[in-house]
Amino acid sequence: MNQRSKCKIWQLTISACVALVYLTFGGQARSQTFTQTGVVLLSQNPNNTSSTQNLSAAQVFRNAYDNRYTWDSKFPGYTAAVELKYGKETYKGRVRVNPDMSVEVTGIDQKEPRQIVENSLGMMLTHRRRVPFDKAHKNSNFKYGTANQSGSVEIIQQQGKTEARYQVSENQLKQVNRSMGNMAVTVDVLNSQKTSAGYLPTRYRTTFRNPKSQEVLGVEDSEDNFEKIGGYYVLTRQIIKDFQQDKLINGAEFHYTDVQLLSNS
Repeated sequence: MNQRSKCKIWQLTISACVALVYLTFGGQARSQTFTQTGVVLLSQNPNNTSSTQNLSAAQVFRNAYDNRYTWDSKFPGYTAAVELKYGKETYKGRVRVNPDMSVEVTGIDQKEPRQIVENSLGMMLTHRRRVPFDKAHKNSNFKYGTANQSGSVEIIQQQGKTEARYQVSENQLKQVNRSMGNMAVTVDVLNSQKTSAGYLPTRYRTTFRNPKSQEVLGVEDSEDNFEKIGGYYVLTRQIIKDFQQDKLINGAEFHYTDVQLLSNS
């Protein structure tokens, strides 16, 4: 496979992940209404042994959504040094994450590696952005799907003509399934870090399929490390690997050091 094809797949992966995460965790909306359908006795679920009350599918999803670790409104932003290993090259520069979640990358003159850093941070920031449930899931209709022997609960979200399916377990969103045009995307959370303010996914796998044939078009594995700095968990290392037909075709490794929170003044 030539370099142009590799870059094309990389860009497809990043853009699809950003779109999926945005729709799942931070889509903008103005209405504060949503529909709750379906009721389950959570005491029958081994992952929810502490609860014996009936909850709607919307409430189960909402509990997991609100359990995600996000930055609060006082998040000041930060600066850091970045080292990107991409292919056979290593690039070094500086990043600035602003309080409004915008990103600035300096010191990396080449367009492609600079955009890779921007996209990686942008995807992480979408997860960290705090958007109230009622705002993020405008006019959504939630219902229960099929039972899972592993103990997870399938939640189906319908919003207009679009549908997404989630697996919820241990008050966490463990899997997301969504079709976007000619692409079906599944995101599996393989590992997470628990904090006093919610959970942080630290390893996840994104699988891209043809929605009609279910042929696997590509797989991306991501592994993130976070450190608590000044009261906020900040990304300090990320490894992304792209596979096609079980062969590694591309990858990137990010290291963020000298992390300094910006002043609130």
